[in-house]
Amino acid sequence: MNRFRNLLFPLALALILGGLSAWLERVSEVSVEEVKLDPTKPQYSLQTLHGKRFDEQGWLKEQITADSAWQLPDQKEVFLDNAQLKIHEKGTEQYTVASHQARYHLDNKTAILQNEVVLTAPESASRPAAQVKTDHLLVHTQAQTAQTDAPVEFTYGKSHGSANGLFYDHKSGKLDLPSNVKAIIYDFKHKN
Repeated sequence: MNRFRNLLFPLALALILGGLSAWLERVSEVSVEEVKLDPTKPQYSLQTLHGKRFDEQGWLKEQITADSAWQLPDQKEVFLDNAQLKIHEKGTEQYTVASHQARYHLDNKTAILQNEVVLTAPESASRPAAQVKTDHLLVHTQAQTAQTDAPVEFTYGKSHGSANGLFYDHKSGKLDLPSNVKAIIYDFKHKN
């Protein structure tokens, strides 16, 4: 009989522990159910956005402000209302572009600006202040270029005019106006 009791206790303990283990496994199982988001409604929404990006040396490189911003599910673009993007080099503002509506692509660092787009470049030692107004503009922030096929109005120092389309390269300081250019040009090197 002692032998039977000696065998019964370990067997009962093994059965109890096995049952407890199975019960704990079932209780601790977490059922995760992924909910598919509505692709037409924002996954993220921000009001009064202020963002800054710095270069490797810690200098301010880009600064963006907007009244609101949102991103749709599974998309790589951020949509902005009343956006303003400022590009800096070693902390000094190089140019600013603003519009009523914008889309910023996160992967290729491009911005598509629409509705009353204004690009301004402050005066520097090598060139006068410049301003371009259009209704649509594509800005490549990495390459520091801007382009459009839409009609544009521009000022460059005392010079001013209009054209259909433009390509602006900030690094070289060149503004290409491809067609229907009407302008009054002043030599900015000789101030009168």
